Amino acid sequence: MRLDRFVVRIFWLFPLLLCLGACACACSMPHLAGTNDAELEYESLGDPAVPAALAAVGVKSRLSSALVPSDVSATEAEPGRVHVVVDADVAGGVDALLRWRGGIDVRRDPESPPIVTLGIAPATIEGIEPALHGRALAVTLSPAARVILAGEQAAHPGERVTLTRGTVTLESLPIEQVMAQPLVLGFGDDVLAYTKADRTKLLLQSPVLPPLRRTSAGALPPRWGLAAASAILPFALSFGWLFFVRRFDRARPEPMWLVLATFALGGLSIVPAALVEVGLSRLTPWLDPSVVTMGGQMWALPIAIVVTSLVVGGAEEGAKFLAAWSLARHRHEFDEPVDGIVYGCAAALGFAAVENIKYFAFGRMSGVVIAMRAFETVPAHMFFGAIWGWAMGRRLVSRKAAVWPWLVVAMVAHGTFDALLSTDGAQPLATGLTLALAIAFIVMLRSALRHGAVPVASASKPWEVEAPPPTEPLPASALVRTSWRVGSPVKFALCSAAMVTCAFALTLLGTVYELLQHRVNVVIIAIFTVMLALFALAAWGVSATIPLDVVVDAQGITFAGARTPWRAILGMQVEPRGRTATVRMDTAEGLVRVGPTDVQTAEVIVAAARTMRA
Repeated sequence: MRLDRFVVRIFWLFPLLLCLGACACACSMPHLAGTNDAELEYESLGDPAVPAALAAVGVKSRLSSALVPSDVSATEAEPGRVHVVVDADVAGGVDALLRWRGGIDVRRDPESPPIVTLGIAPATIEGIEPALHGRALAVTLSPAARVILAGEQAAHPGERVTLTRGTVTLESLPIEQVMAQPLVLGFGDDVLAYTKADRTKLLLQSPVLPPLRRTSAGALPPRWGLAAASAILPFALSFGWLFFVRRFDRARPEPMWLVLATFALGGLSIVPAALVEVGLSRLTPWLDPSVVTMGGQMWALPIAIVVTSLVVGGAEEGAKFLAAWSLARHRHEFDEPVDGIVYGCAAALGFAAVENIKYFAFGRMSGVVIAMRAFETVPAHMFFGAIWGWAMGRRLVSRKAAVWPWLVVAMVAHGTFDALLSTDGAQPLATGLTLALAIAFIVMLRSALRHGAVPVASASKPWEVEAPPPTEPLPASALVRTSWRVGSPVKFALCSAAMVTCAFALTLLGTVYELLQHRVNVVIIAIFTVMLALFALAAWGVSATIPLDVVVDAQGITFAGARTPWRAILGMQVEPRGRTATVRMDTAEGLVRVGPTDVQTAEVIVAAARTMRA
């Protein structure tokens, strides 16, 4: 068996092995949703007139504030009962979070009963704001709370009290400092203090819960359907975007085995990327992207961008680049500038598929997580890969073109995107960056599709992709290239707007679905199916109507990434179609239509082609 055929067959198996390995790995992980679940049942001891569903909303909000993925439900059949499903390993921490009703307990010592709980009427808290640039919290107490504390101060002057959040000690202070307006809670002087303060603020601002008593707790049987969905859906999403990208390479599509092999290598590249990220973050907290956001504060955004670009952008974009460069770039099939975008996106989408297993599984298939990852994060990964992929393809037509500057651009774009997502109030800017990257993606595609196949490999040695430069410079006439833009800009804009609208609607539906805790039913499934179908139709329209350039030069006519040499063109004519027209080319390989465009432009293209051919 020839070596190249053997390699082809081996790489055909890579995507399947990767999918099976990812599913097996995901289903064996102790924290994968559905495989290690425990159900906790709580009884509300508060006002019986308060519906259990309202208590369930508060419980869900409390656990979300603590970054604990959970499924919370309450039914009318069991009044006063709230059911919580979480990973069994965090069940103890969940119990502590829900036994704590809310607020700050003031105690004479950590083990004594609370003197008063700040945050629960009548000793309420009027506001909680960051202090000391975010390393502390400034708590504004109500007059009623200050009256209660003043009575304690009068009874025990100079007393030192302990402030706790349930069973967690926050700080020990003289009661005179607790009486200060505002009360300042410090969390240290190091860089970790910002994150501690921010997480404590989120918990203190979560809803006050009614008194809850846990009535039962037990392990649930594995739900392999949920686990399988967590592992399979990420690949389905990435394959959908991969099909979208390949639609732009219709003239001379890349072999599917090579595209899928690059996709698989991109998925495998998450291992070295993760090792680099973890290794750097353990060297110092200043290289931990989750820490340098300073609790999500806007003033820390420049620092977060620099660190995240270096650690996350450098590790992940570097790993994805190596995945595409190691195989596809050294194959003779890599002969068109657009091929760089195709393989760059394939590696990036493979990486995103494996990465999404973690988010989908740990997020318990949350509607918000799925929508955000599917329509924002996965496309962003694809656009990052397209940046350095475009530069990799550009090397085919310009030996002076360098890839590394564009790899750095992708790193910075990746770091900026992640930093914006982690900064309070900057999430809309991350969406804006994704839209800007989408525009850049279209620009790069149009640029790449102006060129056809570049003869860079010999038939006997297809792995030698770097052909030697010509010994003599080409004549100036051979370098002249004239281009005309054709296509349907209006239809393209409408289809693009439809894609964005459908993505926004699906994200909104997923968010509302989760917040209202609706159960899956036929109506919900039908709505999501229709919206996904409309999104897919809009995506197809974008790929079909993108404005492209017709390029005429000494070698022939290039359109949509395919060059038709002059010797293969048998005849050309203008075909009017109402207000538009196409250029019909009869070639040795069949009929080729170029357009649509207006009649005048079509006539100019035909005239220029005949002049160049003569």
